[in-house]
Order: sequence, then C-alpha cells, then structure tokens
Amino acid sequence: MKRSAWSLVVVLCVLPVLAGCAHEAWKVKQITAVGQLAVPECACVDTQTGKVYVSNMDTDAGAYWVDDGEGSIALLSPGGTPRDLRWRASTEQVPLNSPKGMAIFKRILYVADNTRVMGYPLTGAPGVKPVEGTEGQHLNDVATDGQAVYVSDTAAGVVYRMAPEGVTQVKAPAGVNGITFFKEKMYAVSWDLHEVYQLDPTGQADPVPLGLAEHFKTPDGIEVLDDGTILVSDMHGHRVAAVSPDRTHVYTLVELKTPADIGLDRQRLLLYVPQFEQDVVTVCRLMPQKQ
Repeated sequence: MKRSAWSLVVVLCVLPVLAGCAHEAWKVKQITAVGQLAVPECACVDTQTGKVYVSNMDTDAGAYWVDDGEGSIALLSPGGTPRDLRWRASTEQVPLNSPKGMAIFKRILYVADNTRVMGYPLTGAPGVKPVEGTEGQHLNDVATDGQAVYVSDTAAGVVYRMAPEGVTQVKAPAGVNGITFFKEKMYAVSWDLHEVYQLDPTGQADPVPLGLAEHFKTPDGIEVLDDGTILVSDMHGHRVAAVSPDRTHVYTLVELKTPADIGLDRQRLLLYVPQFEQDVVTVCRLMPQKQ
C-alpha cells in the first residue's frame, strides 16, 4: 500500500532501560517516537542548531530506487518535536525521488536522491538544485569530513568524494551503505557483506574489514560515539548495536523494527532511529555506564 498519510502522532515512551554488562559502556532509553512519517530512511542532525532532518521516501515496497517524484524531507526540533513534516517536498520543476542519506556541509543539506545528490540551503532563501557531477547508480548515504562531501553508491560499490576540485572515487566494499567520519577516520557498512569497514578517504587504500560480519544481517546506518564506540543499525536484525572501542564486543543497544540510517546528536546524547517500515522515528537517550 502506498504510504502517504501525514497526520501526526507523537508517542511518549517510558520503557525499561536495557541492562548492561562489563563490556557494555552504553545503554539507551527510548523517550519519544514521532509517527506517521512516510518510509523514513535517514535522520540528519544539524550540529549547530540540534534540528533534525528526516528523509521520507514515501514509496511502495520494492520501488525504493524508482524516480516517482514523491519524496520529501521533514524537520524536527531538538529532541524530536515535529516542526514541519514537509519542510521540503518534491515539485514538478525539481522532483525529489526516494531521498535517502543526508549530511550538512557549509550550511547546505546534501541529500542522496537515487542517481543524483540534491543540495538544500539551510540559510537564506529556500532553494534546491542537483549537485553537478554526482550522477551514480544507487546513491545511498552521505557524510562529510569538513573538507568535502561523500556519497555511497550501493550498486556500484564505491564512494564518491565531492570537492570544489571535482569528484573522485573512494574504494569501498560491495553493497556499501552507511558511511560516517570520526576523528579523521572514515567508516562504512556493507549491506551485502554484513560487515563494518574502515575506508581510506583519499581513495588509495583498500577497505579494511573489522571482522564483525557474524554479528549483523543487513547493516544500514553507522555513527561513532566520542569514546570510539561504533553504533550500527541492523535493519533486518531489528536492532541498533554497539561495537566496543577495542572492536572485541558487540551488544544490542535497543531492539526496534527495521531501523535505517541513524542520526546522532552528540551534544544532547540523543540517537534518532528512523524505522523504515513503521513510518516512525524513535528518539533514544544515550547513557554512559560507569565501569
């Protein structure tokens, strides 16, 4: 069934916190869920304001790479209160098709839109335009290292680096999906190979697997906490998992159905989890555990 309902439901969740163990440095508490979105794929946190942008694919199952002109982007206040569920929407002049990953660079929201990247200014007059030189096959997630914008191409198994001097390729694993940066290091997950990788943003070295494939089914999003803990959303594993900084332990932070590309608010220690098939973004508070 086509997902197009836009009525708003905000559900306050008071659920028990997941128990930890000696290896589990973090636990979470679900605090809010924003419902009646439209196949939400990515949550992108603006580090300057705490606002959250949510890409809505608004399409049928199995049509996630179809250019149907039905996509939109929702805007949430810090903490998850909805501000505008159609902050930016597809138009006849500039269609938005199944938008997925997003990142903010120099006050422009970059959005992966199937075969191209769109740029939405966050300041000044509203506008949008395709980013030149970003044509791909199945563009999926977007990240930035503060110097350039990177977008993963799941079908091609590469990451494109978009910089003023041009577009270059970064070596990536087959089925590359979520990408992120932490302390000048680049990380990615592979949907097909179920693995977490460190990538070379210069494009010179081959991807380095972290040896975690046995723990994941279809990893989608990835973020890294300040202590080096890696967070991975496993869509068909129906959980968000944490990987210890020494990469020796993987544990479940929270069980949620079909979690997609997660967003991290470091200042407020909030994790935004789009639930792809539930039309919901669940907000969790991250809590460090004393060892």
